Amino acid sequence: MMFRAVFTLSIACIWVIFAAGSPISQQSHSDTEISTRNAVTNSKSSNAVVFGYTYETVVDVNSLSLDSLTHLVLAFFQVDSSGTVSTTSNSVQELVNAAHKKNVKVLASIGGDGDGSKSLAAALSTSTTRSKLASSLVDLVKRYGMDGVDYDLEFPENMQQLDDLYAGLKTTCAALDNGIGKQKRTLTMTLYSAKGQFGPNLQKTNAKRFSDLVDYGLLMSYDYFGAYSETSAPNSPFNDVPGYAGLSFTSSISAWLRSGWDSKKLVAGLPYYGRSAVVRSATNTKSQFMDTTKSTPLQGPVSNITGAWTWSDLRDSKSGALSSLTAPQKGWQRFWDTTTQTPWLLHAASCTYIGYDDPESLTIKTNYIIKRDLAGAMVWMVHYDYNGELNSVLRQYAEACRRA
Repeated sequence: MMFRAVFTLSIACIWVIFAAGSPISQQSHSDTEISTRNAVTNSKSSNAVVFGYTYETVVDVNSLSLDSLTHLVLAFFQVDSSGTVSTTSNSVQELVNAAHKKNVKVLASIGGDGDGSKSLAAALSTSTTRSKLASSLVDLVKRYGMDGVDYDLEFPENMQQLDDLYAGLKTTCAALDNGIGKQKRTLTMTLYSAKGQFGPNLQKTNAKRFSDLVDYGLLMSYDYFGAYSETSAPNSPFNDVPGYAGLSFTSSISAWLRSGWDSKKLVAGLPYYGRSAVVRSATNTKSQFMDTTKSTPLQGPVSNITGAWTWSDLRDSKSGALSSLTAPQKGWQRFWDTTTQTPWLLHAASCTYIGYDDPESLTIKTNYIIKRDLAGAMVWMVHYDYNGELNSVLRQYAEACRRA
C-alpha cells in the first residue's frame, strides 16, 4: 500500500465551527473539548468490520491496539514471479497468536508499493503462476493459522493487468474455499482512492465483478497530497480541496459506489499519519493551500519516513510537533481547516507543512462511514498510534456498531 467525503452528523450539533486557517492558540480549542465532541453516531449495522494493517516483520506485539479490530492485516509477504510466497519474519506466529487471543482474524497481504507489486503483477500474468500463487498462499495461511488473504496490487497499469488480477483473485478464492473453508476465509483487495478507478492510468470500469468476488474492498482514501504535489493540502481531506475535484474521502467513496461496488463490502481507509511538504513561504497562515517546492521535507523523528509523519512522530515528546492532541510544540503552529475538516501544522523556520488526521477529523470520517452504511473502516497503520489516542476513535466506532 502506498505510504502509501456532506451529511449532518449528530456530532456537528456540538462542534464549534472555526474559521479556516485559525491557529489553535486563537481557537481555545482544548483537548477536553475535543474529547467531549468526539462522539460517534450509532451505526445502522452491528456487523461492521475494522481492519488494521501492520508489518509482518519485527513489530512489538505489545504496541498494537487490537481491541477495536476485527481483522489484522500483515504486510507484506514476498511474492516472486513464479508465484511462490515467502517471509523472512520471525514475528508472524506471535502476531497471529496475539490477534486470535482477542478474537481478531489475521490476513496475509501481498503486493504493496514498488517492487512488491511488480513481482505480484508478474505472478498474476499466466494461469500457471496464478495457480502456484494461490496454492502457496493457502500453504502460508494454513502454516500460521491465519484467516485469509489481502491483495494489494499497486496498481494495474492496463486492462490486461486488471483482468489478470481478477483471474488471480478468483483462483485464490477457490483455493481458500477448498483449503480452509468458504465460511472461514476472508479475501480482500485494496482499491485505488481516486475517482473509482482501479489504477491511475485506467479508465473507470464497472467494479461489480470484483465486488461480487471478494469479501471486502479496502479503500485507500489517503495519499491524495504530499511533497510530490504542487499545492500543500491534507493527506486525506474529508471534502474536496478547491481546484482538485474528486480527491477526497467523501468523493472517493461516492465514486466507488457509483462504479458498482457494494456498500456492504466497501471499507474506508483512515491514515494514522500525515504527509509533509516544503512550502515556498510560511508567512501566510490564512490558508493551508500553498505552493510547494517539491523538495524533500523534514522526516518524522520516530519513523524516519520520507515525506510522512506518523501520529507517533507528531506526538513524540522530544522532537515531535504536538505536545498534546491540539497544542503545538515550540516552533510549530497548529490550524484547523473547515473546508477539508482536517488539522494542519506549519513550521516557519523550515517552511514545513504537515496535513494529517487527529481524533477530531477521524471522528468526522467514522461518522460518515456510518451515515453511508459502509462495511467498516481500515487503518494504515495501527502501530503508528501514540498511547492509543487514535485507536480511541476506532474503539468508539466499534462500540457504536455493536450498539446497533
